[in-house]
Amino acid sequence: MIKVYVPPMETDIFREWFNNTIDFVPCYEIDQVFEQDLKIACLPVYFDKPDSGCYVNDVYNRFDLILLSDIEFSHIDPVTKWIKKLKIKNYLLALGGLEGYTLSGDAIYRPWWTFNLMSKNTLQHKDVENPPYEFDILLGAKKPHRDFVMAKCQNSFLLEKSIVNYREAFRVPQDAVVPDTVLNNHIDKVLNGKQLNYPYVSDNIKHEWEVRPEITYQVSDQVPWGIYNQTKYSTVLETVYQNGVFFFSEKPAKALYGKRIFVVFSCYGYLKQMKEVLGFKTFDGIIDERYDQEKDDIKRFEMAFDQMEKLAKQDYQKIKEQAEPIVDYNFHRLFTLRQEISDQMQQMVYNKIKEIKQC
Repeated sequence: MIKVYVPPMETDIFREWFNNTIDFVPCYEIDQVFEQDLKIACLPVYFDKPDSGCYVNDVYNRFDLILLSDIEFSHIDPVTKWIKKLKIKNYLLALGGLEGYTLSGDAIYRPWWTFNLMSKNTLQHKDVENPPYEFDILLGAKKPHRDFVMAKCQNSFLLEKSIVNYREAFRVPQDAVVPDTVLNNHIDKVLNGKQLNYPYVSDNIKHEWEVRPEITYQVSDQVPWGIYNQTKYSTVLETVYQNGVFFFSEKPAKALYGKRIFVVFSCYGYLKQMKEVLGFKTFDGIIDERYDQEKDDIKRFEMAFDQMEKLAKQDYQKIKEQAEPIVDYNFHRLFTLRQEISDQMQQMVYNKIKEIKQC
């Protein structure tokens, strides 16, 4: 049994790479790992930064293999340059976001936030015959594309007929938000002199429907079952919508896990990559998903919101019946996808170790 160095941290990188194999065991004592013939470490990307919490800066080059994990959406080019700068010879990299469809043999894409959500929630599906509200529009941290949806809601019947929340509890530092002057100017036109409803909590929501008594940013990985039972459809306001980065977070995972029909506000080609990269199905034929093919952010968002309004005016029972095979498939696909990626990552480790031993 080989000991693998794992520094104390919230992300379980060891389990990601090794799953339930009995050939390896996590070890928090770095000296014990260095006593072995084969020295392996599980570390986060940019572990050399002062705030990383990983005190291996002076000895990382003593490892024969470093298994790296990025749970966010760092671009692969700067990560690769960082690896070369540190002269890390043997490594494997798990990325949280994807640019394009292919990665090198030493890197794999996996939606960490999706799998994290699955591990932290228990199933609470209920078949509600006719939920009283149309959409759950849970906007999360304040960002331009979410401002757009809020502004459109203020001029739409959906504001009164949905559960719309835009809370300060999810606020992120302003310098963490990518500026978007073009979209912001369009939002001003949509508002036409009105103030954006922010912060905003829907009058339609009841306290007992919330995921916790107190709403903080820490509820982001909780499926809002109570709100799902009161709404027909979901709105997915993804973390990233610019630059073509495919970042599949906990937000769509909630909809898939909850067997929801949804409309997405994200990057161009998001639905296409959901299908072609991750193997999910979407609702083309039920919803006009041509919005996903529109490269212009404003046009894409306008088209998506138009589909929300059209969906809300249709016969819910008919839509639900049409979508049932899709939502069931997507729910089960979450679990097969997790297993497939887990198997791939574990095999990558074995292949890399074999390669190292042959050198």
